[in-house]
Parts: sequence; structure tokens; C-alpha cells
Amino acid sequence: MTELGETAIQDQVTALLEELEQHRVYGNDYFAFLGNTPWTDRTFDVHRANFFHRTEGTVKGIAYVCAQAAAHDDRDTLVLFSHILNEETGDGVAEHCHEILMENAHNLHGRVEFGLEPLLVREARDSELLIPETMAYRERTLELLSGNYHRMLGVATALESHADPMLQICRAAFRASRKGLGEDEFVKRVQIYFDVHVGDEGVEERHAADAKRCVVNNCRTEADVAEVAYGARETLNIQLDMWNAMYKAVAAS
Repeated sequence: MTELGETAIQDQVTALLEELEQHRVYGNDYFAFLGNTPWTDRTFDVHRANFFHRTEGTVKGIAYVCAQAAAHDDRDTLVLFSHILNEETGDGVAEHCHEILMENAHNLHGRVEFGLEPLLVREARDSELLIPETMAYRERTLELLSGNYHRMLGVATALESHADPMLQICRAAFRASRKGLGEDEFVKRVQIYFDVHVGDEGVEERHAADAKRCVVNNCRTEADVAEVAYGARETLNIQLDMWNAMYKAVAAS
């Protein structure tokens, strides 16, 4: 493969990042469903189990990026992703950990609005409501993360870029199905999970920007760009498969 100059490589990286922003995952069937169709007790139960299992891998993936950045003497990536990891784990305050906020928000909403029993995040992996595509998503992203360093950066960039629109859509769906819980309590105990990610501070947008910066910093050859591209595209493709399968699962409920 012919090696290109630094400017040409960075042009390839810019083109790749712009391409990823237009991926079909952002127009998936499930997001369209959430924008137009209220949850029922059954469809929310399906959503909760699959969302829990999907998202439970987030902190594990970020921690892996930090460990690999340290092992590769990539100080900038270690600094940026350590900051992301710290925010995901509540800035040192256990009850502010995003996984706990997620669990509490979904279970309170499920109980008040749909009469559902609580579900622990760690129990979701054994739920009969899990669809095969959610399990495939977890397995495939783990494979991609452990492939090589540049592929891992592609996975991380795809996940961080996808987070903001996903959480925006889910927050709107939660608000649309709020009937029993008072507004103040809803904001403080349910919407807080989404607001810490996509509130006025734009946390997820910053996470995505930081991940892209790490890609830019580490791409020096065409081979580097190709590995980042593979990891990112494969991650978004498997996420697209999961969301479209989720639509089929809830539409059949």
C-alpha cells in the first residue's frame, strides 16, 4: 500500500469521520418507532432489558480503552478517556454512577407507568426478553475492541458518536410516556439519567469530540485509517442490526 503524506492522511480521517455521521444507524426503524408510538407495559419491558444489556458494556469498554492507551503510551487518549470513565462512574460518588442512574430511572418509570417489577442491570443478561441481536451486539463489539489498537479507537469513536442521538430519542420517549409520575419527581429521578449525558453541558457531544481527537492523533498511515474505519463501521452496522431487530420485537408485542 502506498504511504501518503500527513496532510493526505488527515484528509482521509476527516472524510471518514464525516462519513460515520451519515451512517444508516441514525435512521433505524426503532428510533422511528420511539418517535411515533407510545410504549406499552410489554414493549417497555423489552426495551429495558435490551437497553440494560446493551449499555452495561459501556463502562467496561471505556475502561479497556484506558488500559490499552496506558499500555501503548498514548497519554492523550488515556487522559481523555480517563475523564470519560470518571464521569461515567459518577465522579467518585457511587450513587451518581451512570449505570445506577440508568437502573433507577428505568425501574421507577416501569413501576409507576407500567406496573413492572424492578430489573437489575446485571440480571438483564439472563432475561428471556433479550433478543439475539442484542447479544450479538455485545459479542461483536467485544471482538472488535480486542482486535488491535486502531480498531479499538474506531469502536470507541462509533459508540461515543452514537450515544448522544440515542439518548436524546430515549429521553423524548420517556417524557412521552410519563403520566403517573409528577413532573418534578420525573425530572429528578428519571430524566436525570438522560440529562447527565445530554443536558445543557453537552457531555456526550464532548465525549464524541474527544474520541475523534484520539483518532486524529493516532492515524499516521493508510493502514491506521483503514483499521479505525473497520472498527467504527462494524460497530455501527451491528448496532443498526440490533435496533432494527428491536423494532420487529416490539412491533410484534
